[in-house]
This record gives sequence, C-alpha cells and structure tokens, in this order.
Amino acid sequence: MSSEETRKRLADMKAYLERRISDLNREVVELSGFLEVVDELLAEKSFRRMEVPKLKSERGVKVEPSGPKEKIPILTPEGAGIGEITFDGNCLVATPAEGLRFSVDTPPLRAFLVSKVFEPMRARDAELCREGKLQVDRAFTYTIDQDGLCLKSIVVRNYGDERRLMELKNAIRWTFRRMYEKTSAE
Repeated sequence: MSSEETRKRLADMKAYLERRISDLNREVVELSGFLEVVDELLAEKSFRRMEVPKLKSERGVKVEPSGPKEKIPILTPEGAGIGEITFDGNCLVATPAEGLRFSVDTPPLRAFLVSKVFEPMRARDAELCREGKLQVDRAFTYTIDQDGLCLKSIVVRNYGDERRLMELKNAIRWTFRRMYEKTSAE
C-alpha cells in the first residue's frame, strides 16, 4: 500500500471517528435531557405540597407564613433515598439521608459543586453588587456545614430565579449521587 493510500485511509478513519464522536455527544445531550425530565417528575411525585393554615398573631392580626417548605428527595437511579433538598423562600438546604456519611473531601463536592457551580454564581452576584444592580443582602451565598469531615448540610441563600434553582437542584442531586457511589464503593 502506498503512502498516499495510507494517508487517504487515515483521513477517512479520522472523519468517521469525528462523525461518530459528534453523534455520540449529541446522544449524550439528549439522554441527559431525558434524565432531567425523569428526575423532575420523580421529584414532583415524591412529595406533596401542604396547605399551611394562616397563622394569627397574639393581637389577632393575620400573619402570612413565608410559604410552605418544599422537600425533594434525592434518589439513586435504583430509587434509594440518599438525601433531601428543602427550599423555602430564598433558602435551599441539602442534607444527606440519615445514616449516610459523606466526606467533604469526596471529589465532586469541592471540585464540581463548589468550584464549578457555587463559586461562579457567587462571583456573578458579587459583580452585580459592585455594579449596583443587586443589593448585597440579596447576593448568592452558600455554607457547607460539616462535623469533622462528615457533611451535615449545604445551605444556599439567595439562589435567584427558577433557572438557577433548577441548576442548583440538578447539580446537588448529581453531586450526592456521585458521593454515594464513591462512598458505597469503598
């Protein structure tokens, strides 16, 4: 086989591989979208919203509650409960399921959730505060509550709009699942 034929075959193989990778990447994006829809439907079916009765203060004036807390379970693909996301007003709290001990050193927590999700959101809000477009007390903040190396909860305040809330729920859900996989593999 001549070197020209070899080059042509290599070029054809490269083109085929590039097309195949592109097709597979497109399929991954589609499947990820389907998975998000299933996750949301599971979350909706797994909790009930409760009507909270209106409270009365000591003086007889009606006091409106801040709104019902919504709880979304974090499930493995097999359906096992590994945590819970609770949000109320502008505060979101994610906690591992009772009996599960996630280490704060497990890679997806800091490498993904903090570095790739929380910090960019915090930086965006800090920039908006500097520009005067957002009040400082309305800026995104987060706290990782831990007992030694054991994760107790993740508290996010001022998460922003529905798009951001959805992004946070998905990122936290993904992180807890990876942490569970790594913990159960040990």
